[in-house]
Amino acid sequence: MNRDTLKRFKLRDQLSEDHLKLFSLIEKSILAYLLIGLVFIFLEKTGLTEVYLGSSVIGGTIGYLIIAIKLMYHDEALSELKTHTNINQNTLKNAMLAIGYSEKKDGVYYPKKRMFSIFYLCKSELITHTSKNETTTFTGPHNKLLKLTKIIE
Repeated sequence: MNRDTLKRFKLRDQLSEDHLKLFSLIEKSILAYLLIGLVFIFLEKTGLTEVYLGSSVIGGTIGYLIIAIKLMYHDEALSELKTHTNINQNTLKNAMLAIGYSEKKDGVYYPKKRMFSIFYLCKSELITHTSKNETTTFTGPHNKLLKLTKIIE
């Protein structure tokens, strides 16, 4: 396959395609704030710090959000892979299993575990496969499509 055909969607396009991805970022930020806050409460109760360090909780949460945003909207950005290679269905099925996906609907592959939220599955986590004439198109997370190209090659 030609890797030059792998294209990330812009942030605006990602959010318009999958609104739940924004809510999963809010969910992650709330959970990170609570967990980091619990760590600093534990530090205060055990005597490792004299006072509760609220500014450190906020700083830790902001640092976590920066990393989460990069992972969600760049590394695992909704992407499109176009190829002119005919792919055998058994090869495709084995490649999808190798990257942790399984087919539940015709042409739609679901991950074994959720990537963005603990409560729901976002549309941009799915890999869809469509074939038109001699062109095969995959849409899904960028890193997963990159792994798929390496396995199928």
